[in-house]
Amino acid sequence: MNIIEKLISGYPTGDVSPQDFIDHLSIGADGWISSWIAVALAVIFGLLVYIIPIIITEKDKVGPYPLWLHSFYCAADFMGIWVFLDAWKNYDNFALFLLLAIGEAIWVGMEIFSLQRALTYEKDINWKPGTPFKTRMTDVIIQVLLSYVSLNLLRFELHDSTMWKFWIFTQVLITTIPGLVLAKRGYRKGHSLLLHIVFICVAVVSFNPWCNMWLAIAPDFFSLSANPWYYITGLVCLILSIRGLITYIKLPDIKD
Repeated sequence: MNIIEKLISGYPTGDVSPQDFIDHLSIGADGWISSWIAVALAVIFGLLVYIIPIIITEKDKVGPYPLWLHSFYCAADFMGIWVFLDAWKNYDNFALFLLLAIGEAIWVGMEIFSLQRALTYEKDINWKPGTPFKTRMTDVIIQVLLSYVSLNLLRFELHDSTMWKFWIFTQVLITTIPGLVLAKRGYRKGHSLLLHIVFICVAVVSFNPWCNMWLAIAPDFFSLSANPWYYITGLVCLILSIRGLITYIKLPDIKD
């Protein structure tokens, strides 16, 4: 099969299951050290893309992410809590599943905090001035609910018992959307140089073909030969994250 046929009609023949985590991350398994390094890097940068925006939002009273992105992440990570707890219960209490569930709970806490700030600090950005709190809160609940049911539908249709197939879309969004929001706003407030550097690091860590968390867990599904669209998408994400950094550098601090 040539590369054009592969891109049009080729599909990965492998799959992703909780057993893949155990096979590749158990101490003593082939490549377990590099696999844990890949996981650790992804988790560290995953925390930074929320910790840094929370600090920025408290300082500037506006954050870098649109409301719908907070809603999407809140739904995805809430689902992750019980998905990984279920894997932990059914796969011999493998430690990483419990750590991932705890991590997801921490992310959900940060996302709820960010949604609360969006309801207050960014109410005139997300809604018409004077919109009642009840209306704003209803909008948030609807967004989270729609994200939650849609992501569960996707997880079931993909037979994605660990969310590993769709979870990469969280990285696609985080490395691209903030830069696009920044360009539309036209000023730096609510963003930072460090944050946009972190977005570039996330793109590199998530999509490099040598040591990324998805490849480390499921090489049969996420290798370059099995899944070229994964790496094409990663290249686009890297380019857009670099574009976001350049946009930040060029813009004024506040709206003229």
